[in-house]
Amino acid sequence: MRRIFQAIFALFLFFIVWTPFDRVAEAENEAEKSAPSKEWTEWLEVVPAFFERLPWWSYVIFFLFVFSIAIFLLKTKKNQRDSVIADGKMSVIPGNAQHIGSRIEQQDAFGFSDISDSAFVHKFGSAAVLADGMGGLAGGKEASQLAVQTFLDAYMSTPSVESIGEKLLLACQAANSAVVGLARRMGLEEGVGTTLIAAVVHDKQLFWLSVGDSRIYLLQNGTLHQLTTDHVYARELDAKAEWGEISREEAFLHPERNSLTSFIGLEKMAEVDYSVEAVPLFTGNRIILCSDGLYGSVSEAEMIAACRLDTQEAAEKMVEIALSKQKPHQDNVTAAMLTIA
Repeated sequence: MRRIFQAIFALFLFFIVWTPFDRVAEAENEAEKSAPSKEWTEWLEVVPAFFERLPWWSYVIFFLFVFSIAIFLLKTKKNQRDSVIADGKMSVIPGNAQHIGSRIEQQDAFGFSDISDSAFVHKFGSAAVLADGMGGLAGGKEASQLAVQTFLDAYMSTPSVESIGEKLLLACQAANSAVVGLARRMGLEEGVGTTLIAAVVHDKQLFWLSVGDSRIYLLQNGTLHQLTTDHVYARELDAKAEWGEISREEAFLHPERNSLTSFIGLEKMAEVDYSVEAVPLFTGNRIILCSDGLYGSVSEAEMIAACRLDTQEAAEKMVEIALSKQKPHQDNVTAAMLTIA
């Protein structure tokens, strides 16, 4: 672009000065015919003669043109600098909100990795984790809190030879082992459990992992995408209805429809979903981690509307919307968010 402007500028000057320069040349020819040869120093007289013959408006145009070029170059330099800043760094803004609902105990837990640890963030990103203790089982509160803390500790302390995907799986296994150990100490093998979801933002990419029916959403370009799949018996029931083994009504009304088919606390987890490929992220994207107490009461349209607010306010607004529905058996409600800035 700069070379194009230089070429235009050269042509511009050529057309402006051609006529007066031609006049100067003609005057010199006439002088040479009537006078003896001049010394080389006399050529300096041509310069003031050249500028004296230029029209006044040519100076104005020349000044405006140079001024425009200077403004253009300054803006180009600023845009390049801003582009480097945006491309080289991606900050993450966390937010969260939680309410006990109508339950007697808060069995949801969540946490974030140390975003201030710049060395770790540079290598392995910023992580958010959420767990929803299984209310039908004993120790749900203890299980969710233990799973979140163990997961974060394992993710941040695991030797740095693994990839982010490997670190997520190892941290999940550590969390599962910790909850299994808790169940054994309580004498309730496989009788203590929790869901667990985790999201990691690193180098403009999202990595995630899920066990159970808590969900991770990605808000991108005004569209909400559910990244996780619920590990519930409803999937199997719906498949049987699709194959004609049972009716759709039987599938919908089955009493075990919402039972978890995989969760943290099993000796061998039946299902662990994770991002096979990293999800590209862009400035303004929102990552929402939530328990079923939230998405069971707040519609996707309401989530999108809440995200017009800043990160913390958006999380609080979602919980507020869930509570405003005044469901008689409102589950614990939790939202943990990450905004890409």
